[in-house]
Amino acid sequence: MIQIKPSDDHSGKLLTNMPAWLGNNDDYQPVNDNENFLSKTILSVITKLTALRENSTAHTDVFFTASFKIFLTILLILFISLSHQLLFLSIVLSGFLIYLCSLTGCTILRILKPAAFAALFSLLIILPAALFERSSFFLLPFKVFLTTGAVTALALSTPFYSITKALGGLHIPGLFIMILDLTVKYIVLLGHTAQELLTALHLRSVGKNRQKYQSLGNILGMTFIKSQEYASATHDAMLCRCFTGEYHISQQHHMEIRYIVYVMIIIILSSIYFFTEGYL
Repeated sequence: MIQIKPSDDHSGKLLTNMPAWLGNNDDYQPVNDNENFLSKTILSVITKLTALRENSTAHTDVFFTASFKIFLTILLILFISLSHQLLFLSIVLSGFLIYLCSLTGCTILRILKPAAFAALFSLLIILPAALFERSSFFLLPFKVFLTTGAVTALALSTPFYSITKALGGLHIPGLFIMILDLTVKYIVLLGHTAQELLTALHLRSVGKNRQKYQSLGNILGMTFIKSQEYASATHDAMLCRCFTGEYHISQQHHMEIRYIVYVMIIIILSSIYFFTEGYL
């Protein structure tokens, strides 16, 4: 122990005892650690949350309603799936490319990237068909590209709450809408929770962490526990509000010019399909 004698001005006081380690210099130098794994995980979570946040405030067309977009997308996917002629698929591809020309570069990339990956995956699956000299084996990747691009374009151009409202207006079962609504909302909520836990771990990590995967497992466990709490709170809120699982959408239909345009678009698309397939 180090004994410090009081000064002359404080004579008569007792000696103060202080531990020896308090007299040492603070020269701790933490070992450098590679935090790329943690940084990339945080960046990935933030990127996905940003994409979902942008979708919630997506630009909505005043002329084309969400109900018409959903109905047209379902009809287009049906025609693409049933098509056996390359001419109809080429016409749809031409219209799809014209639509992409009106979008920004970032939006075009967000549409083409999942469509290209899905088409490539389907091409790898159906590639053995080329060994049997089937000339139409490339139609499946072509169809997958068009359908995935159509669904992605719908998701990026229409906010999620408008899609939920449109599904209720189309008399889709309420259970399906509720599951879809809660799934998307809780993906965002749990993503924010995981982001906060990862940020807290990043700020508290000093020196070299040799148990990164164990720390990540702890974060996943905490996220799972929070999901249980959120689920219980949501269930109690539904009981308090007497929610029965039904979505009541108030609709006031008035005859407008755009409805005529909607019908014309559907008739033109149907006519092109039946003509190119040889039904007319």
